[in-house]
Amino acid sequence: MISVGDGNTYGHPSPFVVDDLTRAGTKVLRTDQEGDIAILPGPQGPRYVARGGPLRAGES
Repeated sequence: MISVGDGNTYGHPSPFVVDDLTRAGTKVLRTDQEGDIAILPGPQGPRYVARGGPLRAGES
């Protein structure tokens, strides 16, 4: 899970890191795309739920 604000000027998350994680089979969750994210226990291991939409730059 990557906590990142939409439209940040730092370039986070690094596209290289996201690509490496994805190629390794990691499920990448980003708050700028999913909104609020919670990781919960599930019958076959951890699961996630996303709530609401992501805030766009300038929204509050």
